[in-house]
Amino acid sequence: SLFFLLLSPLLFQLIFGTKAIKDSISLSFWEVTLISSLGHLAFAIINLELMSESLKQATYRCGMAWLGLLMFECVVGIVLLVTILIQRYIQYRKNKSYKGENLN
Repeated sequence: SLFFLLLSPLLFQLIFGTKAIKDSISLSFWEVTLISSLGHLAFAIINLELMSESLKQATYRCGMAWLGLLMFECVVGIVLLVTILIQRYIQYRKNKSYKGENLN
């Protein structure tokens, strides 16, 4: 469940960000980005709390698992940011080409 919570904002951004660029949903691209960013932050906090609770109950307590989860969350956050930037660039190019067609 930790990985599902961790990767769900990225999947949300990929699916609904693409739909927002194509204007096939009522949410704007920035609303989708805000939802996925806040979701990533909330799920990261929930995951770290879950990991802390499981480490409290473990017989051998080592904080490396918690630190590994934190670093993995940072990597997923960077991938989410890169995905947002790529989708924004695609949206920019789409809007630029659409405006160019109207001028001719």
